[in-house]
Amino acid sequence: MPAGFHRDQLRKRYDVGAFQEDPWHDYCGQRTREIVSAALSQRLAQSARLLNAGSGVYRIDQPGWEEVSVDLFETPLGSRRNALCASIESLPLAGETFGAVVCVGEVLGYCDPQLALTEFSRILQQRGLLVCDFGSSLSLRYKMQDCYGREADIVTDEYNGSSERVWIYHPRFIRRLLRVSGFSVRREYGTHTWSSLATRLGISKTRSTSLQRSLEWLPLPKRWADVCTIVAEKA
Repeated sequence: MPAGFHRDQLRKRYDVGAFQEDPWHDYCGQRTREIVSAALSQRLAQSARLLNAGSGVYRIDQPGWEEVSVDLFETPLGSRRNALCASIESLPLAGETFGAVVCVGEVLGYCDPQLALTEFSRILQQRGLLVCDFGSSLSLRYKMQDCYGREADIVTDEYNGSSERVWIYHPRFIRRLLRVSGFSVRREYGTHTWSSLATRLGISKTRSTSLQRSLEWLPLPKRWADVCTIVAEKA
C-alpha cells in the first residue's frame, strides 16, 4: 500500500495562508467546484455536516451544508470556526456523524489512500456522499513512461514553476479501495484530457490548458484524463 508523505515534507508548500494557482491547477479547481456543487445539490444522509478533508485554504460553502474543515496544518485554517488540525488518515471525529466528505485537490496523492477512505467511511452516515479525486496513472501525459497504468507510483509534477513528488493511482485501484471501504461508485469525471495529450507532445502546461478550454466542446474519453474525480455513496 502506498505510504503517505511525512508532514514535514509537505510543510513548505501547504503550511501557508494563501495559494497562487498556475493555469493548470486553476482549471482543475474550476472543474472540481462544478463537480462538487453538482454532487452536493442533494443530501442523501440525514446529517447536514460536510467534511472538507485536506481543505487547505479553500472553502466549499455549499448551501444547505455545515462545513467542517480538516487540514494537516493550522496556518491555512486561519480563524475558521469549524476547523480541526489533523490527519485524514486518523480523524478525531465520532463515527457516522457526517452526511458528506469532500477530499479534492489530489489530497489522496500525499497520504495512504486506504487509511483515508476507511476513515471517511467510518465518519459517514449510511448513504453519505464522498467526492474525491486523484492523479491517474492512465493520463495521456504518462503514456510510454514506466509509471503508465501502474496501480500506484510516485511521479514528479510541476506546480507554479516548482517540482514536487506525488502519488498517482490507477482508477481501478481506487475503485477497489472504495468497495473494500463500503462505498459504491455513483459517477466518475475526468479533468485535463486534451491538455494531458498536449503536454505529452511537449507543449507547456499553460498552453495545454488554453487548448483544453478551447476544445471543451469535443471531449476525449475520461479514462485518458490526468485527474479522476469519483462521486461515491456509503452503501
